[in-house]
Amino acid sequence: MSQAVKLIDALNGTFGRHNGYRVSHAKGFTAQGRFCPAAEEPRVQIPMLNNECKVTARFSVGGGKPGISDKSPTVRGIGLEIGNGSDSWVLTLISNPVFFANSAAQFRAFLAARIPDPDTGAPDPKLVEAFNEANPNTVPHQQYLKSVVPCRCYSSEQYHSGHAYRFDWSGREISARILLEPEGGRLALSKEEMETLSDDFLHDRFLEKLCDGPARWSLKLVIANAADNVSDPTVLWSGTHTMVDLGTIQVELPDDRSESTKKVFDPTRMPEGVRAPLDDVFSLRSGAYAESAARRSV
Repeated sequence: MSQAVKLIDALNGTFGRHNGYRVSHAKGFTAQGRFCPAAEEPRVQIPMLNNECKVTARFSVGGGKPGISDKSPTVRGIGLEIGNGSDSWVLTLISNPVFFANSAAQFRAFLAARIPDPDTGAPDPKLVEAFNEANPNTVPHQQYLKSVVPCRCYSSEQYHSGHAYRFDWSGREISARILLEPEGGRLALSKEEMETLSDDFLHDRFLEKLCDGPARWSLKLVIANAADNVSDPTVLWSGTHTMVDLGTIQVELPDDRSESTKKVFDPTRMPEGVRAPLDDVFSLRSGAYAESAARRSV
């Protein structure tokens, strides 16, 4: 059995199998927009970002259940395809600065500890606690979700890569995580909104936002400092970081076209000037995304 099959089986085991939906980030929708280059050319050279180009985005709520509440304490996600064709850049970003696992085995164990108990419909707290004690590197991801109130709108959320991509900087290689910073800053739901909004408010609220004008984010590199771990996406970075502005992601229109809805956002599609992260999770993604897409089409 391949690694990709094991990973997708693990997601199905925790969230159930829902025909026609992605096994992770099942609830979501697509939109169209464009990338606009930064006014000042960055020292990191990514040729495709020198020009304005098309963007396809998919916004989502984490987890494998299509009916999950938009107020749930899980990640929000954005899949981005910047440009098209062989030189496009695909990014999969989440609202949490770090990921929940750093290996295939840890990924499966994390999910296994959260399989709902048939009697309660919820994970067994003892199994979760035992997993956390054995895997302390996964705790920052969980703590972030417990401490941060969900966003008011997809347009008011920050999105992070977790992975540290590699770039050339004045003749030397650097590693940097990707940050998508919303134009108006991150905005959380109020206590009243948490109590009164429907479980499906994010789609309609985003459409309302687009009626008032495009949603915009700054696409930035957060360059690793000497102390940062660049090979483990579960580790928070600390200290001072140089930030590089690559340009603006601008989302303008909702998109219900079937080719966009079925699109696979495989982040191993990288353009000239971008090299793959060195962590073990990134290398798992392409096969797992292909397996998920295959099951979705059955």
